[in-house]
Amino acid sequence: MLHILFLILKIIGIILAVILGLILLVICIVLFVPICYKADLYGSGNARELTVHAKVSWLFGLIKAVFALENGKTDLSVRIAWKKFGDSDPVEDKAEDRIEEKPKPEKKAVMQEKQVIQGEEKQDDTTNRITDKAVEDQTEKAEKSEQSAKTRPESTEKKQRKKKDRKEDSNSASKIEQITEKIKCTYHKFCDKINEITEKKDKISDFLTDETHKNAFLKLKNEAFHLLKKLKPKKIQGEITFGFEDPSLTGRLLAWISMIYPWIGEHTDITPDFEHRTLSGDLSIRGRLYVITPVVTAIRLILSKAVRRSFKDIRNFKL
Repeated sequence: MLHILFLILKIIGIILAVILGLILLVICIVLFVPICYKADLYGSGNARELTVHAKVSWLFGLIKAVFALENGKTDLSVRIAWKKFGDSDPVEDKAEDRIEEKPKPEKKAVMQEKQVIQGEEKQDDTTNRITDKAVEDQTEKAEKSEQSAKTRPESTEKKQRKKKDRKEDSNSASKIEQITEKIKCTYHKFCDKINEITEKKDKISDFLTDETHKNAFLKLKNEAFHLLKKLKPKKIQGEITFGFEDPSLTGRLLAWISMIYPWIGEHTDITPDFEHRTLSGDLSIRGRLYVITPVVTAIRLILSKAVRRSFKDIRNFKL
């Protein structure tokens, strides 16, 4: 009996060991098998004529993605094992069958036309009558208004002028009071805003000057530079000439490129053109990405006490 029990436990242990081994194998494949990428860019002076070919592959080509840009048209295809995506023809929409209505008899259609014509004639008669009455009413009102205007005395006009002058004086005084109140309100708001800004500035300066937060920011900076160094392409080679119609845009882009030039400038030649709009040259990029690299960086940051405390303080920080 014990022999059978040990045999069952042995089989269960072997199954669990096989499952655990498969899980470890998948984790190792994900972490240590590199993601290979390459890209080729070609330009002949116009941005619309730019040609781009890029490919990303993983698991020795078992998973692959290919991107192409030629003559302003893009093409993207993805292959997972033997399954391809992106190359299938567009599916045509099939129109649904519509149920045709049965035609009505001709006699009914003739009767309906006659009824419509009679209704239109009646409507025309009624509208003509209404318009005649409206014209008569308007003429009577106009005559009455003319008569009342002639009989109006001159004294009423003088009274109205005096009332208007009084209203204008009162309105001007009220406007002056409103302007003074607005000036006072804006002044008080401006003072309150300055006080809020000074308080926020003090809080931010206290937060940044804290020794723990300084160590956390330094740790984050070092890990970021280390990660960029590991993720940079293994090979970058080419010659590029670029320029915009506005020279300031060319200078801004050149400033951004200068920030990453230490990583790409060994085998590349970048020439700005401040007089013409152009994009010409060729560029070839080759590299590999390991998933283990950002995972190790994240683990280091999580294990750092200064980073954990700073993260909690940032979540609880309120201005």
